[in-house]
Amino acid sequence: MIKIFTVFAFFIFSTTTFAQGLLDGYMKGKGNTDVALSGSFETGSKFFIEEGTTSLSRSIASVNLFAAHGVTDWLDVVASLPFISNGGKESGIQDVSLFFRLKLAEVNLKEVKARFMLGGGYQLPVTDYETDNANAIGQQGESKEIRGIIQFEKGSYFLMLKGGYSFRNNPNTDALPLVAKVGIAKEKYYADLFVDYLGADGGTNYLPGVPLSRQPDFQELGVSFLRVGGNYYRPFTPTIGGVVGAAYTLDGRNIGQTIRISVGGVVKF
Repeated sequence: MIKIFTVFAFFIFSTTTFAQGLLDGYMKGKGNTDVALSGSFETGSKFFIEEGTTSLSRSIASVNLFAAHGVTDWLDVVASLPFISNGGKESGIQDVSLFFRLKLAEVNLKEVKARFMLGGGYQLPVTDYETDNANAIGQQGESKEIRGIIQFEKGSYFLMLKGGYSFRNNPNTDALPLVAKVGIAKEKYYADLFVDYLGADGGTNYLPGVPLSRQPDFQELGVSFLRVGGNYYRPFTPTIGGVVGAAYTLDGRNIGQTIRISVGGVVKF
């Protein structure tokens, strides 16, 4: 089986909300490092509001730098930094994310291996980007993140379940993140399918047809979504590989009904 790395996970997270997909169910292993650079394009003509959708076109391009390192066999550190352009109207470096992943236990249940992990991290903006218009690239929020991760493996197949909570500084809204992912990891390729949910704990709502001067503060919007997607990886050499991903937002609140396509390259050290 190939050495799986957490770069697959970072295609999942929303470029304008929370870095909730940075941790998957595979540990790096002591001394192993992955560095990835990816580009994504996300577009849609509808925007989810409190009830239903409204017409609001959004096209977001992003470039993400990602790194994961195995400090020990039971402790990993993960970092990500995105550059985002919202249709060329607003652009800049968004929020840096720094996470750890701790393996608590690994047990064998007949033919199934179960791995139990705890993750946590911190997210904060690194530039003073605008938040007072509909083209904002983020919410200028700091958040403390906690995650519980369980992964079941049988041969090359796996199922990952992840949940936790995002404690965000005022005026941003706390949120409940949940992810379920199934896939296959073989020597010559990796593929997964995922369901990604984020539920905001309150927050204000975008008001269609209302002038910008009367809209709620963008930092106070409660962002929720239900998204599905998948990723495919193939190694070119033992240390270099390529990955493609796609995702579609099925439902949500204060977020675009968009489809996202991502491509990236990975270097393993």
